[in-house]
Amino acid sequence: MSHIGSYDERVKNFDWKIAEDELGYKSGDQINIGWYCTDRICQMGKGDKLALIWEGSTGTEKWYTYNDIRLATNGIGQFLRSLGIRPEDRICLFMYKIPELYLGFLGIMKTGAIAQPLFSAFGDESLFVRLDNARTRAIITQRKHAPKVRKILDKMPYLEYIIIVDHDPSKPLLPKEVAFDLEKVPKPESFDTHPTYAESPSVLHYTSGTTGQPKGVKHVHYSLI
Repeated sequence: MSHIGSYDERVKNFDWKIAEDELGYKSGDQINIGWYCTDRICQMGKGDKLALIWEGSTGTEKWYTYNDIRLATNGIGQFLRSLGIRPEDRICLFMYKIPELYLGFLGIMKTGAIAQPLFSAFGDESLFVRLDNARTRAIITQRKHAPKVRKILDKMPYLEYIIIVDHDPSKPLLPKEVAFDLEKVPKPESFDTHPTYAESPSVLHYTSGTTGQPKGVKHVHYSLI
């Protein structure tokens, strides 16, 4: 951390307002993590800058500019709204570290829904405990993990949608399953980001549960600051 100089000196004058000023935020303003991480950067003239490089286990690469991410998250947000997803609905992200995980997170933010990322190595019981506690309305996952969800589906009447990002079209979708293809989904130029504020809920994280039942910790959009 040598680039910040003396920690003791730096902390003397530290104030969260420094971060607020950097982001152009004032108390009482709307603040949405999804919008700030995409649209705002593009409005600053940085849309063509590289934002994300993803490399898969086979060496496949995908490169995204900030404008690519803005359009992709608009498409994800529009898709979720078409399903009837509402602000503060809990939407679980249950995937490997693929682009849909990161872009899905920001797309959920734009709708005003709450992102609930869960470790993709969880078994069906660990998954159920957290989905049941959150009364999760939709889960975005991969076909590899879908069987875990199917196994516990009859215990979760509140779970309305299982969104599979890599569905094999040669196989039928099962009850409550919806196919989603990031490459093919329409990506609108504009999207009405839900108006969220400092204390609007954004993310629901769970503790590991090693000393008891996992506990959900709700974050807010001001956590961007």
